[in-house]
Amino acid sequence: MPNTLPANRSVGTAAGILPSNPPTERTVCVLDGHSLTCEKLMELSTGNVELTLSAAAWDKVNRGRHVIDQILDKNEVAYGINTGFGMFSDVIVAPDQLSQLQVNLIRSHAAGVGPPLSRERTRMLLALRVNVIACGHSGARPETVEKMLAAFNKDCLSVVPCQGTVGASGDLAPLAHLCLGLLGEGLMWDPQSAEPKPAGEVLERHGLEPLQLGPKEGLALINGTQLISSLGSEAVMRSINVARCADITCALSLEVLMGTHNAFHPKIHAARPHSGQNLVASRIRGLLEPEKPSKLFESHRYSGKVQDAYTLRCVAQVHGVVFETIDFVKRLLEVELNSATDNPMIFTGGADFYPTGSAKAPVCTRGRIVSGDGAAASKGSAATTPAGVSSLSPIHSTPHDSSLNLDDSFPLLDGPDDASDISDLNGARKEIQKMRALLKNFKQENTALNTHLMETLLLGTSGFIISGGNFHGEYPAKALDYLAIGIQELANISERRMERLVNPALSNLPAFLVQNGGLNSGFMIAHCTAAALTSENKVLCHPSSVDTLSTSAAKEDLVSLGEALRREVP
Repeated sequence: MPNTLPANRSVGTAAGILPSNPPTERTVCVLDGHSLTCEKLMELSTGNVELTLSAAAWDKVNRGRHVIDQILDKNEVAYGINTGFGMFSDVIVAPDQLSQLQVNLIRSHAAGVGPPLSRERTRMLLALRVNVIACGHSGARPETVEKMLAAFNKDCLSVVPCQGTVGASGDLAPLAHLCLGLLGEGLMWDPQSAEPKPAGEVLERHGLEPLQLGPKEGLALINGTQLISSLGSEAVMRSINVARCADITCALSLEVLMGTHNAFHPKIHAARPHSGQNLVASRIRGLLEPEKPSKLFESHRYSGKVQDAYTLRCVAQVHGVVFETIDFVKRLLEVELNSATDNPMIFTGGADFYPTGSAKAPVCTRGRIVSGDGAAASKGSAATTPAGVSSLSPIHSTPHDSSLNLDDSFPLLDGPDDASDISDLNGARKEIQKMRALLKNFKQENTALNTHLMETLLLGTSGFIISGGNFHGEYPAKALDYLAIGIQELANISERRMERLVNPALSNLPAFLVQNGGLNSGFMIAHCTAAALTSENKVLCHPSSVDTLSTSAAKEDLVSLGEALRREVP
């Protein structure tokens, strides 16, 4: 599988993209929600692959949707299914407006700006969203997934502006634009001309029906980290190629500067067994000392030179940590590629939310026990899983302990109210009194808390739905910040080696590597360009994810700002 986009295709904005006419014979990629790699995703960007789902993935999609249907049949109130979104989550939507709710969501959230993503990147975005739905936790209908696959396979791709996501409640704006075209609204790339055209016309001309969204499906298509993850995967694969090229150019530089290869001796690196360092050292040795080394290398193999400058001598250490950085980021992103990043999430399987007596029970294990019908059970009573799933409670009791254990995973909700009971805690009386007051208030609010927990857990005979935060982009955001810093170090060391090559005082080579210096300037300004780009990279690799903003009326009060850094990876 190719590691980079084809040379004749843009990897930036849509400008300059050549028409992409997928060949008649194309390979088939089967998505299953758990085995997608960065390499496979890059291959899907080419337009030479058809998508389908595995039988197991179709089964998960069907079972996930069945849970949604049961919740609707029971007239349950569930976030994103029959409520508003964000700060409007307490607004209940009438049953006859549930489809319109999802369409309105897509239209309102398609508020991105900036140059459009290339078709290559849009293919990755669409394929990755389908792979997330294949996990079975989104609740999309099978017919909706079929239409998404058909659009991908006909190369009917929405025009998606590249800016507008803060990387927290999913990449909402870009994914909304991706979905908008599938609704037959907005713009799509014409598969033949590669020009933006009205989406409805493109779909009709290629025999495709627009999506007709059912309950929850709009949210199922836009809630997730697919933009940062897909573009991050591209950055990883490009970084792998850059790092490999850096090793080759280092070996060439070492050879032409008549450096010593002693610094790459295996015993040195075995004494510091970082895997990346040893990999690079081995690779440099292989490049410098193949079966038939170059005459240039042989000419100074035994020159007696003791050591070189750091940019030659410490290459294994510097390049090595970059390789390990890339490997770490790649592994993290491949977890993200195969993760369900929706909210709320659908789980099938019935009464396995919290098995009775399970070590996986929630930390909130003390205080009032709430049964499935909302009635408060007595303190300390043993909770059992009833036969009927609808009466399952997420709260289970443990034996009550009236002692104050500050190591507990959750504070006590019951205990002595008199501060004199804790007067012997040596210098901590005031602090403990404050804590006790807080705990007393918490005790009073506990019944309401448990009731709220029950409201966020909606049960059917085949599964349940829970609100969570898997849409948050902190993982890929932090990883790509790390990647940018690592790749920049390759730029630093490469630019310094370039200085050694063009500076006759350091290389014993002609100034700027040119004959008739003065008449010719050689690589003088090429080095200036390298220095300028290296300096610019230092600004661009400032971590984006250290910042945050509050959005959606403070409902989404901490965001990753992850998408911005995909433009910063050198």
